[in-house]
Amino acid sequence: MSAVVASRKARILVVDDYADARSSVREALEERGYGVVEAAHGQEALDVLVSSAPRSIELILLDLQMPVMDGWQLLRLLKSYVSLRQIPVLVVSAHAPRLHEAAHPGVIGVLHSPYRIDHLLDLVNTCLSH
Repeated sequence: MSAVVASRKARILVVDDYADARSSVREALEERGYGVVEAAHGQEALDVLVSSAPRSIELILLDLQMPVMDGWQLLRLLKSYVSLRQIPVLVVSAHAPRLHEAAHPGVIGVLHSPYRIDHLLDLVNTCLSH
């Protein structure tokens, strides 16, 4: 592990209703030295964000289609919280082509699934280095 990655302890919130997908992404991110918090749907993600220090989450990886509260609803809600709207969002979804980034200012990138994990890791690194 490089010193740059080891010293970089960014916390990433992974929001996806598929436990296997969350687990795979979490393992890959943790191997790169990132801290990971998981949520199975938008409501769980919102609960995590408002109950913990929002500044501790530096990036949200967000699926769009989920039960309880989907990613579209979460994106709308994030805009209404002053403390949360600053957190960048990387949308990772099979439904990403329907997303218009300009309509969601917090969205800094879109990755259409299925995707290669190394492509996701490169995109995360790019997002967090700016």
